[in-house]
Amino acid sequence: MTIIRIHDKAGAALPELPPASITILAVGTADLLQQAADLPQPGSIFIYDHQAVSMQFAKEQASVRAITRWALRFGSVVTSEPHQAKDGPETWCRTEFDYFGIAITAYAHVPAEPADT
Repeated sequence: MTIIRIHDKAGAALPELPPASITILAVGTADLLQQAADLPQPGSIFIYDHQAVSMQFAKEQASVRAITRWALRFGSVVTSEPHQAKDGPETWCRTEFDYFGIAITAYAHVPAEPADT
């Protein structure tokens, strides 16, 4: 019989992992998109060397539903804020979640719909 003893000096902290390279982040992003193949896909994706990915959706009302579906799939919430853009009022809609250590943000700047009178 083999016995393996693990000596843990009062829960010594594990060393920090080095940041992932852009190549690894791109592979992780491709895996994320594959895992979410049945969800609406973003129009643009930005990969940052500070371990973050942004996914931009179209400037249309359908993007709010798309981002909501992403939030539901990955256990996040959707936030929205009114903003005044140069072309008129917009609603900035976004969700943020973690995907295997990569900070993911999905967002859209949707023109505000006219108020009913």
